[in-house]
Amino acid sequence: MRPTPLKSIVLALSLLIAVPAVAPPAAAEDKTPAAGPVSTADLDALVQTIENEKDRKAFLANLKALIAARQATETEKPADSGFGARLLEEVSAKIDAVSRGLVATASAVLDLPQAFAWLRDGFSDPATRSAWLLLLVKLVVILLAGFVLEGLAKLVLRRPRGAIEEQHADGFLPRALLLVARTLLDVAPIVAFAAAAYGVMTLVAPSHTGRLVAIALVNASVLARAILAIARLVLVPKISEMRLLPIGDETANYCFIWLRRLTNLTVYGYFVAQAALLLGLPFAAHAVLVKLIGLVVGLLLVMLAMQNRGPIADRIAGDGEAAFGALRRRLAEVWHILVVLYVVAIFGIWLLEVPGGFEFVSRATALTIVILIVAGLAAGGTMRAIRRLFALSDEVKARLPGLEERANLYLPALRTTVRGLVYAVALLAVLEAWGLGVFGWLVGPTGREILARVVTIALIVVGALIVWEMVSALIQRYLSAADEDGETIERSQRARTLLPLLRNLTMIVLAVLVALTVLSEIGINIGPLLAGAGIFGLAVGFGAQTLVKDVIRGLFILLENSISVGDVISVGGHSGVVEAMSIRSVRLRDVGGVVHLLPFSEVTTVVNMTRDYAYALFDIGVGYREDVDEVMAAIRATGEEIQADPKFAADIIDEIEIMGVQSFDDSAVVIRARLRTKPRKQFAVRRAFNRLLKIRFDALGIEIPYPHQTIYFGEDKHGNAPPLHIQNDDPEAG
Repeated sequence: MRPTPLKSIVLALSLLIAVPAVAPPAAAEDKTPAAGPVSTADLDALVQTIENEKDRKAFLANLKALIAARQATETEKPADSGFGARLLEEVSAKIDAVSRGLVATASAVLDLPQAFAWLRDGFSDPATRSAWLLLLVKLVVILLAGFVLEGLAKLVLRRPRGAIEEQHADGFLPRALLLVARTLLDVAPIVAFAAAAYGVMTLVAPSHTGRLVAIALVNASVLARAILAIARLVLVPKISEMRLLPIGDETANYCFIWLRRLTNLTVYGYFVAQAALLLGLPFAAHAVLVKLIGLVVGLLLVMLAMQNRGPIADRIAGDGEAAFGALRRRLAEVWHILVVLYVVAIFGIWLLEVPGGFEFVSRATALTIVILIVAGLAAGGTMRAIRRLFALSDEVKARLPGLEERANLYLPALRTTVRGLVYAVALLAVLEAWGLGVFGWLVGPTGREILARVVTIALIVVGALIVWEMVSALIQRYLSAADEDGETIERSQRARTLLPLLRNLTMIVLAVLVALTVLSEIGINIGPLLAGAGIFGLAVGFGAQTLVKDVIRGLFILLENSISVGDVISVGGHSGVVEAMSIRSVRLRDVGGVVHLLPFSEVTTVVNMTRDYAYALFDIGVGYREDVDEVMAAIRATGEEIQADPKFAADIIDEIEIMGVQSFDDSAVVIRARLRTKPRKQFAVRRAFNRLLKIRFDALGIEIPYPHQTIYFGEDKHGNAPPLHIQNDDPEAG
């Protein structure tokens, strides 16, 4: 068997049922048990005294005199001699109370043989025996009448109760309504039992003592079965389809069995002991009997804790990654020991009859259980509310594509914060329930000041987060905006460069402001910090002049929009595509894939090859023997051909421009031409144009000369060249 964590609640509920039920009657708090139970004659004499005017006045005068004497005794205390003396006095009083409790308990145990003597004397005395037998017969008649009418009520209500159990309702509210209706049908036979028992009690007319005994037994039966009816409402041990709690059939039956066991023991045991006291059982024996019932209840609670040691330990430990994981693991190892110690402590307080101790512990325990249950329900409810709050519709997701991702960043932190607040309030309430006066301290001057500072800090942090998210969302929305057709609107490179920098700058400013404000709220004087920051900044400025130069020059470059992300530039002797920019540096990736990170202090000249438009520039060399006009016609035809190519037509802005003969080189005549293209498209257009031009030159037989050198010996005025003397050093040549 592996019960669910609901058994931990059963432990506490069982303790609540057990503890008050075995509480001693009011007479147990009377410190004069030797006087024995009050007889009927004593009560009649008291009634006569109250009814007689003269005797009543004398009685009141005696009571007032006793009160005055008691007050005089209480006021005659030694002068206050300090905290140590008061502490010793308080400890001494507690020890004296415990000692009196021990003495009273020992005396009650020693007087236990009185119970056997009472039974022996009662059965030995014919009159007492006859009275007991007559009372027993009347009790049987009263209870039998109640059980008969209860059985008839169950028989009449069996069919509607079965019809309710056969219903299959979906949802919490329909099942809850069915359970309430079934519980009302369960309570109706109990009401019939009580009505029949009380009616027959009037008919059989038992004696005054017999009536009290009968009322005790009837009330015990009604109370016990009413508690079990409520337990069936909560646990529904036999019909899992109607159960509201997320537990299995085995766990529900296990919890119901233990609740029924503890309820019957405490309720019937306590009322039977009270009935025996009414029949003349000595008070000392009655006290021992009640304490034995309490001892059995305590042992059952210890047994319940030990049976569920493993499952509840696993539940407390969690998955190992939850908050306070180490603390939860340690608590899981010793939780059963703490429960046993608690049961022993509360039983000891009740057994020794420490003045006000049992009532205080019982009340604090009940409040603690209620607070923990309410805190658990509140935590679960807030978690569900947060999930619904952060659930975005498809329309919002489409309109703000990055909102869900950004919201999910804060979801775990928000869950942890809300859960922490709920459990913090629960902890304060538990401390207040145990008499530590936490709420009184919180509403005091110091507590109010601390709460005000905490709330102020929370509002500052939340406000900063809201501002940051608004700025970030507006920037993201502007950069990723789409037109009516759903196409993303192209923003300028300047906007795509400066807006992320603005977002980072906003984050830095908000972080600094929040940090300074929080330090100010927690009582730290930020004046010296600001002065120190100024001095430190001045020192850094002197020591980091290059950094300052980087920032200032980079700021002006960004404001002038000289460089944007995606541009092809040449700076500092390096060329490449701009991949990223900051306030102090630019990152380039060249054609070979090498990354260059250049601080702006090294940038003296910026060559931007992709601003607005670009030119694919051609310097075309042909042989000296070629017709220049024919070559230019071939170049123009090649330009028209590439413009007609669908692959490059969209990238070329204008027709080819032939600028003419550029220069006469050693081995070629250079003709210059150019094509205007879109930014960053000139390189691909140049390569494609060169390919087409080479093919056309080959088809037309136009020479693209290799580099060569011509040797010229000169001529005289008559056009005669000087002779060329050739010497052959090879002896084998002719």
